[in-house]
Amino acid sequence: MSDTTPGPHVLISENLAGMRPDLVARYPRCRFTAVPDAGPLLPDYLDAEVMLRSSMGEEMFDGILANAPKLRWVQITAAGFDWVGGELFQRRLAEGLLYTRSPHSYNVPIAEYVIASALLHARAFPALREAQDRHEWVRLVARDFIGSTMLVFGTGSIGGEVAWRARALGARAIGVNRGGGAVEGFDRVVPAGEARTVLPEADWVVLAMPLTPENRYFFDAEHFAAMKESAVLINVGRGALVVEDALVDAVTSGTISGAVLDVFEEEPLPAASRLWGLPRTMVTPHTSFRAAGNINRLYEDFCANFDRFLAGGQPVGAMRQPDLGY
Repeated sequence: MSDTTPGPHVLISENLAGMRPDLVARYPRCRFTAVPDAGPLLPDYLDAEVMLRSSMGEEMFDGILANAPKLRWVQITAAGFDWVGGELFQRRLAEGLLYTRSPHSYNVPIAEYVIASALLHARAFPALREAQDRHEWVRLVARDFIGSTMLVFGTGSIGGEVAWRARALGARAIGVNRGGGAVEGFDRVVPAGEARTVLPEADWVVLAMPLTPENRYFFDAEHFAAMKESAVLINVGRGALVVEDALVDAVTSGTISGAVLDVFEEEPLPAASRLWGLPRTMVTPHTSFRAAGNINRLYEDFCANFDRFLAGGQPVGAMRQPDLGY
């Protein structure tokens, strides 16, 4: 793009409009238009070439997909792709639409959440909190995090951030991915088909992989039975990775020590859900990714990819296998 050539027209979800002044200053030849979550499909949207999508309803998004023929690239402010789809979306992908996630925006807060969850359980904070509620002076013996083993299902950007933090605190990090290929930052990696053979080694079992048709409900009663009684499950991936009945049985029976759950098959979690009252379990309302620094990371993620796009390169974080949802 020369100094006088107009740049691409970029649509931005309205909840990200606070980025617009910085984007305009950084890319003065580009046009940036905020798009609301819902509303009329304005003609001004339809010559866009790029979209940064966060909060945007399916009707608005599909309307743009169907009527903006120049749209070549969409980046979403999410770590996974399982919540997008539809026939129109698949057709545009087949026609060459590039769809990318924000590859580095949420890794840090989610990894910090995982480590904090493990440390809370290691230091017996849930039991101490219960004792406080009973006004009891109970002096419990904590577990050591140092020397423990963290088994991380998913060795991508989030899993990698979890692994090096765990190792920095003296734990061993074992990864699980589809093929079992070595990944930097992990002490070792095993293929998903062999996961149950290493579950007995794990003090902390972290689910940090995307939800795909092949791994829906994969973590079942057999997986829980293979875990240590002292082990804790930490799920920051998707709720449907786990068979809920098996999880409830494992915790209530003492098959595992407890769980930390930030994701659920139905969100918001219904008030009647058994998970709210599950013993030795912490339920958080899908907040592991929320942190004050996210907006800056989302901005930098988009700009890094936009620079690649403007230079004729390939943005990173693309959907690699649309049929599997990632």
